[in-house]
Amino acid sequence: MSSKRLRRGEKVMLPAERLGLVLESTQRSVELADRIVRRFSLKAGCNEQQQSEISLAVREVVANAVFHGNAGDAAKKVSLAVEMSDKGIVICVRDEGPGFDPDCLPDPRDPANLLLDHGRGVFLVNATMDEVTMRRMDSCGMEVTMVKYL
Repeated sequence: MSSKRLRRGEKVMLPAERLGLVLESTQRSVELADRIVRRFSLKAGCNEQQQSEISLAVREVVANAVFHGNAGDAAKKVSLAVEMSDKGIVICVRDEGPGFDPDCLPDPRDPANLLLDHGRGVFLVNATMDEVTMRRMDSCGMEVTMVKYL
């Protein structure tokens, strides 16, 4: 996939089947990723509920990449890839952080965690997407691949 760094105010033309971007480790990138993937999903024919579910998952995963994976480090980037496949929309997000073991995340439904103001993002991603794969990259960082069936 080709990648392009966006400048502030620059418009994005969405290709029919594939898109790849390199994002800064900022809150603005979370919002940009959401807007771009929303447009992509609309053009792919997603209904309103599918668009909302994809949007929630993208915001959570990109925010995790920016704030937890890359710890907001401006020198580290987040890669976002979106494409149409036979399964549906496939979204892949990579960060350059140390990575983590998703099996070690606490269950947000546990009574001890119910009142916490964090810790629900991965749970929500798994609940809203049809397939979610998280893996630690060999070099560094995490890769999250999500699929929404159409």
